[in-house]
Amino acid sequence: MKYIPPSNPSPFTSLMRPAVGQRAFFGGLKRQRRSGPKASRGARVLTESELNVPGRVLIKRRQLLQKVPLCERTILNLEKRGQFPRRFSITSRLVAWDLKEVDAWIAEQQTAARLPAVPQAQPVQRKALR
Repeated sequence: MKYIPPSNPSPFTSLMRPAVGQRAFFGGLKRQRRSGPKASRGARVLTESELNVPGRVLIKRRQLLQKVPLCERTILNLEKRGQFPRRFSITSRLVAWDLKEVDAWIAEQQTAARLPAVPQAQPVQRKALR
């Protein structure tokens, strides 16, 4: 059976989709694009000497997430605290990480996990008050 649309559409269909040439509105608010480069969000800029290092391998976000089993927000928080290699901007919309730095961070995490645990302080027994 073939679907045949009604000849007179509902008066509410114009509310669901914007007319040709109009912008879409979501929840009564117009979507706005952020202006300015994204590099200001914690990404570092490579210097000329860093760009000329032979054998440097850069990985993008998807490759990093395959290598490191953390969510993007956790990685961002670790970067801000200086506990993870910093990203740097390739273009205004693309960031990358140095593979050697990420591998060194993973090796550091592995050695820290193999070290014996630091003994935790035991709670002090308090005498009961009368």
